[in-house]
Order: sequence, then C-alpha cells, then structure tokens
Amino acid sequence: MKITRTPLIALSLSGALVLPTAQAANISLSNNTWTASGAAGLIYGDNTVNNSPTGNAQFGYVSTSGGVYGVSSLVLRDEGRGTENQTNGSKIQSNAFSANANDTLTLQFNYISTDGRGYDDYAWARLVNADTHNTAAWLFTARSTNSANGNVVPGNVLNRQVDNNLPDELDAVLNDGNTIGFAAAGTSWIPLGGSSGICWDNANTCGPTGWIKSAYSFTATGSYFLEFGVINWGDEAFDTALAFDFGGLQQVNFSGVAIMPPPSTVPLPGGFLLMSLGMGLVSAISRRSKFAGQS
Repeated sequence: MKITRTPLIALSLSGALVLPTAQAANISLSNNTWTASGAAGLIYGDNTVNNSPTGNAQFGYVSTSGGVYGVSSLVLRDEGRGTENQTNGSKIQSNAFSANANDTLTLQFNYISTDGRGYDDYAWARLVNADTHNTAAWLFTARSTNSANGNVVPGNVLNRQVDNNLPDELDAVLNDGNTIGFAAAGTSWIPLGGSSGICWDNANTCGPTGWIKSAYSFTATGSYFLEFGVINWGDEAFDTALAFDFGGLQQVNFSGVAIMPPPSTVPLPGGFLLMSLGMGLVSAISRRSKFAGQS
C-alpha cells in the first residue's frame, strides 16, 4: 500500500487550527537586474575605496561626474545658504522582487566626496513599493556638507525634506547600531572624474566613509525594488559618489554600465590627471570667490 505524506496541521489548546507560518529569510539579490540613469558602473577595490566585507571582487557605484538631471527622489530645503538646489546626479534601480514580513536585507555602502561647506552633495538608498512606487523604507543617506564635524552619515538628509509628512529617519540599522566613524583618505578615485584627487575645502574631511552595513527587516509582505543615488548640490563641480555592494552581486546583472578594469591594469593617468587637476583648481578658485562673496 502506498502511503502519501501530508503536511501536519496542529491544533491549539482552544481547538483552533494553527497553520504553518513562513520562515523569515535573508533576501538574495543575486538574480536581480539593474538599470542606471546617469553615471554608474562596476569597479574593483583600490587604496581609496577598498573591497567591501562581502568579499566580492567587484562592487557597484553611482557618481555625480557624468550625471543627469531629475534623478533624485528627495526634495530638500536650501536652508537659506545662498546656494542653489540639487543639480545633476545618478541613480541605479533593481528590478522588482518579493519579500515577506520579517525577511531581512543586508547592503554595504561607502560614500566618497570631494565637496562640502555649503555645497551639500548627498546620497540615498531606499526600498520602494513596486505597486505604488512609494518609499517603503530609507536604507542609507549621507551628505558631504557636515564632514567637518563628522556627521557625514546619515548627514541630516531626511529631516531637510520639503514634505514634512515623509519619515525623517532611517528605517535600516547602520553598522549594527555602533558608532559610524569616518575613514578620511585621499580622493583619487576614477568614478569622481575631474574631481579625482582634489578637495573643495581642506577644512572638510574629503574622502570615503569606509564601508557601512545597512540592515533592514521588512515590515510587510509585498513586491519591492531598490534605488541607490547621489546628487550634486549648488553646482556641478567637485563630485561625489556612492559605492554599494551586497552578497551575490554579479557583473552579468548590470547592463549598460561602465566596467572598470582591475587597478593593476588601469593605465597611469599621466597628462590627463594633470589636466583634470588644473581644471579642478581653476574651478575651486572661482567657486571659493563666489562662496566668500556670499558669507
């Protein structure tokens, strides 16, 4: 006689049926595809932005260098500093994926800027409801303007939103709730374009923050997608970038983005770097005069 196994359904003490519940899981993004607007790519770690704790050979980035307009999901106040609003930037977005309540998502971010002091470049990462396109959770924010006093991450980005009805705090836990330091270093990094190797104001701490873990637990079952981005503020000089990584990141899932070779095969910049540095210094002098005239 053939015996067929069927799932067990338990009875509670009250006699009510107790149905099996779904187990919480770690969300895998290994099969997700990504679409970029502006400047984005995959790159290997180097002395400025090293490989993340995931152990992946490559990680992703978005940069304001080569960015486009209209990519930010945030509208921020200028706080009367005399500077203009956000200008160009870039973002990258995943395709939709399903998640259950209590599932977890772990991401790694590293924010690097050559800007600051009133020119508030910022970065964001958010989880978006794929059905409504509303923000389901803020996963990461950073802002270059506060680097002098160490508040780069989260950088007071969300509480500067014009819409006061939106949440003004992160929903994810950064670095397991531990203090976030700042890995002050150089700014020589290819995604920063002509700003690579320079800093707008040495009173600010230009350079990378170091890798910061963002951990989020889903509050509701649904369909979602991810969006990471970075924006210039006030002008398009002195660029900023956001590196990102996660378990299972694969080159094949990123279409139409720049693929940077390993550092050992990158040709020496030579005259190009000197030219870029010269242009950056001219821009710095011009902008410093403009800022001084407003103060």
